[in-house]
Amino acid sequence: MANLTPIKIRLLGKDYTLRVAEEDELATLEMAEYLDKKLTTFKKAHPEQSDLTAAVITGLAITEELFIERASSLDPGEHVNGVLTDLEKKLSKALLS
Repeated sequence: MANLTPIKIRLLGKDYTLRVAEEDELATLEMAEYLDKKLTTFKKAHPEQSDLTAAVITGLAITEELFIERASSLDPGEHVNGVLTDLEKKLSKALLS
């Protein structure tokens, strides 16, 4: 198992510590920043919604983006999608730890 490095991310003003492989640190930070921007945009438009609702709706919107990108991709982007899927699994695992 790779050495895991603790990193801190901030989503909707809350800090989370994740343990990620050193080689995934930058990508994880970039993904967290992207997610936080999407969550913040949703919360500004719908301040009455809970953070959980914001997370679910934002997750579905990002998933839709991914599916649209996959459908429009006719090049060797399958490799990139596979890498993103692996990173998503690692991030989910880190959040559950």
